[in-house]
Amino acid sequence: MRALDPAGAPRRGERGTARLPEVPRLSVFPRPVSAGHDDRALRFRHSGVRFFDLDLPDVVADKARRLRALDTDTTGVVLTPVDFATDDVADVLAGAGHDARQPTLFIGEHLVLFLRPDAVQRLLTGVSGRAAKGSTLGLTVEVHPAGLDSALVVPTVDEVMFGGAGPLHTIKDRGAWLTLFEQHGRRVEGAAEPTAVDHFELPMTGRRVQIQTQFLTATTG
Repeated sequence: MRALDPAGAPRRGERGTARLPEVPRLSVFPRPVSAGHDDRALRFRHSGVRFFDLDLPDVVADKARRLRALDTDTTGVVLTPVDFATDDVADVLAGAGHDARQPTLFIGEHLVLFLRPDAVQRLLTGVSGRAAKGSTLGLTVEVHPAGLDSALVVPTVDEVMFGGAGPLHTIKDRGAWLTLFEQHGRRVEGAAEPTAVDHFELPMTGRRVQIQTQFLTATTG
């Protein structure tokens, strides 16, 4: 399976997510609230693959109701309620029937920026606890230029982009993200060649600062 279609989002550098091993695997797609009704697990179904579709309980319940109303075949798809801010993902997956002995593709798109740093740590710990040899983790992360204080970047984003509403919580420089992955036993593939798209600009330190969305992938050895 491929994490992104070759005609997907813009990317920089020569290395892309198409390098992920194309073998049958269990697949976990943790997502934020805004992507809760995505139907990827239905569109990408494949013999021998199970999809665990994780989201907030009310979103999962609404999605299940809509699928029933459409009389949709959900074979191979496990809708799994979770609160990423508080729950242990490892426990949630175990309770949903995920087999930690099998290689798994974990994908979290536009998720971790909405989580506080402690919740991001807990998510990576939980995924590591369910990742057999050959498993791959792919995350989209928000990245600011090196040399800026993340503790100042986040409130600036909050004020400029959201008027103080505060929906975003975790933005780091690329080096900090790579270090965080390494702390959880994962080395990011193509670390020197970012796969990235410019997301938005901020006025900081008297200049315009570009915040990027980068896609990081790492495979368990």
